[in-house]
This record gives sequence, structure tokens and C-alpha cells, in this order.
Amino acid sequence: MAEAAFFASYVCVNSNNSKNPSSSTHNQRTVNGPSKTPSVKHKVLVKKSHRTSKSISSKHAIYTDLQSSASSLSSNITTSLTTTTSSQSTEKELHDRMFLPSSTTPLPDYKHAANQSSKTRAQAQARAQANRTSSSTGSSRSKHANSIAESHAAAAARGDAAGRSSSISSNTASSGLTQVTSSEAPPPDVQLTNPFARKNGRRYLRDTTLPYPLPCDLTEIHRQTLRTMLLCQVFNGPICSPAFDSKPPKRVLEVGCGTGFWSVMCHRHFSQRGFSSIAFTGIDIAPLAPRMESDDDMNWRFIQHDLRRTPLPLRDDEFNLIMIKDMSLIMPTGAMLQALMDEYLRVLKPGGTLEIWDGDHALRMLLPHTPPSTKESPDDSEDEEQLHTNAMGTYTLTPQTPLATAQNQYLADYNTWMTKSLELRKLTPMPCTTMRAMLLQESEDLVEIDQRRLAIPLGEVRWEREGVGGTVTQGANAKGKSKESDRKILTAGQAALRRTALLTVVQMIESLEPMLKEASGKGQDEWDRWQGNMMNDLLKNNGTSWGECLEVGAWWARKKKPSA
Repeated sequence: MAEAAFFASYVCVNSNNSKNPSSSTHNQRTVNGPSKTPSVKHKVLVKKSHRTSKSISSKHAIYTDLQSSASSLSSNITTSLTTTTSSQSTEKELHDRMFLPSSTTPLPDYKHAANQSSKTRAQAQARAQANRTSSSTGSSRSKHANSIAESHAAAAARGDAAGRSSSISSNTASSGLTQVTSSEAPPPDVQLTNPFARKNGRRYLRDTTLPYPLPCDLTEIHRQTLRTMLLCQVFNGPICSPAFDSKPPKRVLEVGCGTGFWSVMCHRHFSQRGFSSIAFTGIDIAPLAPRMESDDDMNWRFIQHDLRRTPLPLRDDEFNLIMIKDMSLIMPTGAMLQALMDEYLRVLKPGGTLEIWDGDHALRMLLPHTPPSTKESPDDSEDEEQLHTNAMGTYTLTPQTPLATAQNQYLADYNTWMTKSLELRKLTPMPCTTMRAMLLQESEDLVEIDQRRLAIPLGEVRWEREGVGGTVTQGANAKGKSKESDRKILTAGQAALRRTALLTVVQMIESLEPMLKEASGKGQDEWDRWQGNMMNDLLKNNGTSWGECLEVGAWWARKKKPSA
């Protein structure tokens, strides 16, 4: 998609620039070449089982029109990165290459293994050959592996910390990355060797006790990658906390890392500033991250672990930065969430930073208002964060920001079904309203608690076009016509950013189809008609022109240092 091309180009190059953005330079980003830009393939895959031919062709036409309009939009950008490549593989083959244990094909090449030196490639080929050779003799080592597993289990039963740390030593043969298996009692063998199950034409986690409602297939991975790039763009980098403006963290933990794409973005952000020795650790129940190719200059470790089982297989005071991104659909509220917060504080170094990124799942409508000023007084210097927010075409959310329920009927339906479904799973549809309070509850251990919340409109908004507080006018002399200076015309980059936010919302509704369809009480044919009409209204008819927006936020705090 053209929006994905815009962000793959814009986000990665923007990290080279100083944090002093302006709207005049927003559309003048250029690509430095494939060796400095991660190659990410983003493609909307629409595949439904038991569909009528009419509904399928209707959705295909909508996506075709969307792709055409996006291509026309991106023609105004000075340079665009081509990300869509041809493939002769079916969707099933793509999934199998990603997830099956015998596969060695990585996820989309985020790290540009092709740009490594010839020496590095030769070393990688030698490692791959050694792995294939070793796999043929794996059966002869089964007794030794069983004895190691028994010793680890015995150490865990004794509560031995050394036993837990010793489980962080196994290597992932397919990628050369370090994979860690929790020392706690493992789930059934089938969930370790094949943790995914196919339902309704999508790939989900096999464990039905998990509240997580989203699939784990290629389409969903692409959506989450696009969302990560979107957040890095609107927040002007992979970290919002000012603690690392001058000095980077030494050890970073990404909780619920998925493919580890945020860690890759963070690594590139600091590498371009001369800091490439940061040690990154990702922890997740789904073994997606080990399929990535490793860079010579990125220190990456993956831990496969169910976050519901505490303590986590991590040392005390191990990390300078803990990033918790988009975890509100994973961990239910209550005692379990508090136990996990205690674990974060345990493994965070004194003086280290805890940062949370998330967004609301129920959509609201942004009402006409004037954005905050970039200066508190005429003598003050301009607020760089607010300058960047204005340049992106987004809005800072404050307690005074006027918001209302969504006016679009399809999004109102989605809000009703989403809220009903998440409450049954003990998940909150509005996590942004609880994050700051959750950090304030830990005030005995955390200081310098702060936040940044943004609203990303999902399209061109009427009151922006007419001027803040303006009304629809029929003639040049009509009363109530706003000043020309109050009217807002989106730049190509701002329009692409909003279109990308809308695309992630539509794709999320598709990913949540089984859960939302059940909450709506609709049959399959009725759901197909609703979904087709929803996509037509949002993607073709600018159905979000009332001001419906995607609300996202970042919250951070620093762990207290012990008093002398």
C-alpha cells in the first residue's frame, strides 16, 4: 500500500533529523537508499471462508479503489519507497514458512540482511549449513536434552535462581538468535512445538484460556508493524521519555514483543546516533521474533514465556528501559495485572525508565477546538513536541479537549460490540484512561511520572476544512463563514498519516471478526453485508469526516534510586 510505503520511507529517515519539525518540511523527506531503510512489505490480504462471490468481489473493488487513491496521494510526496513485491506463493505457504518449526525463512526482512558484507553472508551460510547438519543428528541427543530438562525442572522446583537463569542459554538454530524457554512448568508439548491453530481462515494462538482476541498471521503482523511505524512517527521516535535524550539505555526489554519490530526501530534510532551496543530482550508467548535475521550490530535475545506465570525468567535490576507496547488486549485488569507490574519494577534498574504505549479500542469523535499554543508566553521558546504534533496533523489530548461519541453509524456499532466483548474478557476498551492512574499507584517506587496523549483523525475533518467553529456555508457572503486563515488544508504527508491510521482501524475490525460477529448476533451473510458497507463508507466515502479519531498515548516514569 502507498501509505505503508510512505511510512517506511518517512519514519526511518526522520530519525536522522533533529527534533525540531515544522509543517514546511513535512513533505520534504527523502529516502537515503535501501541500505538505510528497513524493507517492510505491507499488503492488505482479504481472505474469508464461506463467502458469497458478491461480497468478495465488493470488498476487492473497495481495496482496489483504496490502492488507486493512495497511489494518487503518494505522487505528491517527493520520494516514495516501493514496498509491495510480487510473490508466487499462496497465503498458506507464507504462513507455513513463517511459523512451522522446520522453516528457516524469516519474517519480512526488517534488518536488511542483504546489505551485510560478503564476509558476514559467508558466516551466515556456514551457520545455516551447520544447523542443517546438526538437525540430522538431533535424535541421538534426545537423552542428553531430557537430562538437561529434568535438571532445570528440579532447580525450578527448589526455587533456585540459578536454575531460572540457566534456562536462558538455549540457541535458536533457525536464526542464530538466543531463545529462552521459561523454567516454569511448560504447557502441553503440542503448544510448545505448534502454538498456533487455524480458525475461520486465520491463525490464532492455540491456548484458549488467553483473552487475546487477535490472530497471529501474516496479515495481522503487517497491521501491527504499520501501527508501530505510525506511533514512532507521531511520537517523533521510538521513545517518548526524555531520560535518554543524551545517553542511551544499555539494556532494553520489550514486553509482548511479537516480531520485535519496535526493538529494531529503537536499535536503528540509536545506531544512527553512534550507539549500537544496546542489548535488546524480547519476551512473548508466541515464538515470532526468532524468525528474524540478525544484524551483526544488534544484540538481540528472545524469551518465550507466558506472562501470566510469574516470576518472569529475568534477573533483578536487569534493564535500563522497559517498553510495554499495545498490551491492553493481552493482560486483564485485576490482581494479574498488578502482579505483572510488580515484576516490571523488580527487573527494572534503579533510575531506569518504564514506558507504556497503547491506544483506546473504542473510537470517539474530536469536536472543533483550537490546538494548544506552541508558546506559553511570547518570551518562551516554542514547544518542540507541540510543533511536531501540529506538523503531523494530529491533536494533543488534554483534560480540556472536547470529545464525543462517534457519529459514524458503523463505528458506533463497532464500539458497542467491542465494549461488550472486551468486558466479557475482563479487558478495558479505554485503556488510555487508566494508564496514568496505574503508574501513580506505584508512587512509592516511581517518580517523574508523565504522559503524552494524541488524537489522530481518521480522515479530513469538516470543521478543519471550514475553520475552527465554522459552519457550512452556501454563499460567499453567508453569515458564520470563518476566516480563510482558520481553514486547514492537509498536506500530502498529513493525509497519508491519517489514511494509514484509518487503514489500521479497518484491518483491526477484520481481524476481530469472530469476536465482533458473535457480539453482534449476526449471521455470516449479514455480517458480510455489514462489513462491506462499512469498508465502502470509511474507505471511499470519507465516513469519518465528523472527526472520528484514533486515540493513542505514551506514559513513562523513572524508578527511584535507593537513598544513601
